[in-house]
Amino acid sequence: MTAPPPPAPWPADPRLLRAEIIAMLDSLLAALDERIPRGAIRGVYFKGSASKVWHVPCDYVPELSDLDLHVWLHDEASAAVEAQFQDTRFALEFAAAAEAAFRHRVPSPCHVPRPQVLILNEAMRRRTSWTRSHAVVLRGEAPPGSEATAREDRETLLAVSGEAAQLGLSVMDKLEAEVWTALRSVNWRVSPLPARLLSAAGAGAQVWDEPRSVLLADLDRSGFRAVAAHLGRYYDHAWTAFCGGWRDAAPMRLAILAALDALALAADHAGRPE
Repeated sequence: MTAPPPPAPWPADPRLLRAEIIAMLDSLLAALDERIPRGAIRGVYFKGSASKVWHVPCDYVPELSDLDLHVWLHDEASAAVEAQFQDTRFALEFAAAAEAAFRHRVPSPCHVPRPQVLILNEAMRRRTSWTRSHAVVLRGEAPPGSEATAREDRETLLAVSGEAAQLGLSVMDKLEAEVWTALRSVNWRVSPLPARLLSAAGAGAQVWDEPRSVLLADLDRSGFRAVAAHLGRYYDHAWTAFCGGWRDAAPMRLAILAALDALALAADHAGRPE
């Protein structure tokens, strides 16, 4: 791996952002404990950009980057607990409880971390493998699954790039603040791109443990400089949009365009014969 880049000025204090992430994480765990018996849970894991080391602002964009909470259930409890989480009323109550707990911990936050709660049992049934990439164990056993292979990452990269290029009908009616919805539909596809492209190029599964800034430096060093440049612009525009309260459509559209350029160019690299 390339050495991390030198520190850069942050538009918001990263120490404050980190403290708010921990507050949200504690709030999610409290909401989980109130509703699910601990004996039903095999493991709880913290993943996403929020869980990694940050060197520069591209490593974490408030409210756009993920705070992933993954829950692994014991087999005998999984059916009942999954049914609870699929119930809309239960889900709304869970979210409201976590939100109230977060606001109690942080009455005037700089940002509200955006959580993604996932039941691993259900996800693993839908996929041939589950990637353990940078899973911080909060409770229980080591995470299940395996590391993605270069072939899997190449195939996924080609698939998500093609999907992103065909989102036109779903984004053409998004105006002003609603462009946020369009940005989110692209973000989950572009966020794993640096690790996915490097893995597809043979760098190894360890790339998934690195923060984005290190991966962008590795892309630049590995002959993917243009991809890294597009990604840099993507995160610059995303930070501008956050600082504007996600109300200005212009930087969000520019971010989407930069993401599409990065995905298309990465897919071109990944689709070339080995």
